[in-house]
This record gives sequence, structure tokens and C-alpha cells, in this order.
Amino acid sequence: MSDVLNAMNRIHADALKPAMDAWIDALNSARKANDPDTPTVAGIVALERLKAASDDAMKELRVALYESAASQGVLSYEAGPYVVTIKQPSIGAVVFDEAALRVAAPDLFVPQPDKIATPELTRRLKAGEHLPGAELDRKGAPSIQIRGKK
Repeated sequence: MSDVLNAMNRIHADALKPAMDAWIDALNSARKANDPDTPTVAGIVALERLKAASDDAMKELRVALYESAASQGVLSYEAGPYVVTIKQPSIGAVVFDEAALRVAAPDLFVPQPDKIATPELTRRLKAGEHLPGAELDRKGAPSIQIRGKK
């Protein structure tokens, strides 16, 4: 059996199926309950687990596919309606000695504009200080936080 198939089977058994089973249990409980709020919370937690498991699975399977293709010297191939291409990461500069670079090419260093100390501004506004040009504002809509009991 291929390493890719082994990874898929393990991911399914260890992560995806348990999370999906928890979702199905929550859904069935909600359908039977007089008040579906509690099973809905369990459903949200199950979906969060499923999302995390799916994200991890995608990363792991991409690595497995890359290793499989690279071991065979394949750079691109068709997979049903998809085209898979091995792409190398882009090349970018890395500064490992800023002082030496500053001496060799001072023109690369550009002045930076002033930056507002947002945490300090928030702290002062929360403390009741009036600062022209700034005010407190909630970021986004209210949300529901769900945590496990201790």
C-alpha cells in the first residue's frame, strides 16, 4: 500500500471519523431534544474539531503527495480533473547581518513613518482619557465563546 493511501486511512480513522461521528451524534441529539441549544453547542465543538482535523489532514496529505511525486522525479501530473504541479517556494532576501548591509548599501534603508502605539491608546481611552481624533469602538459583531468546563 502506498504511503499516501496509508496517510489517508490513518487520518480518516484517527481524526476525521471521530470528529464526524461527534457531529452526527450532536445532530441526532438536536433532532430529538425539546431544546436543541445544548446539542447545538456540542455540534459546534464537533465542527471545530472537524475543521482543525481537516486543516491538518490537508497539510499532511500535501506533504505526502509532494514526497511521492518527488521520489519519482515527477514535477507535474494529471489527477482526474485536476493538474498537480510541484512548485518551489519563491526566492526572497534574508538579512543575517544588518550592520554589514547598512555599510554596503545604505540606500536600501528607508525611513519608516510614525506608528501609533495602539495598545497604549486603547488603555488610555479605556481609562477615560479624552484624546481628540481617537475613540473606542468594538471590532466586529458579538460572538459566542464555547469552552470546556474545568
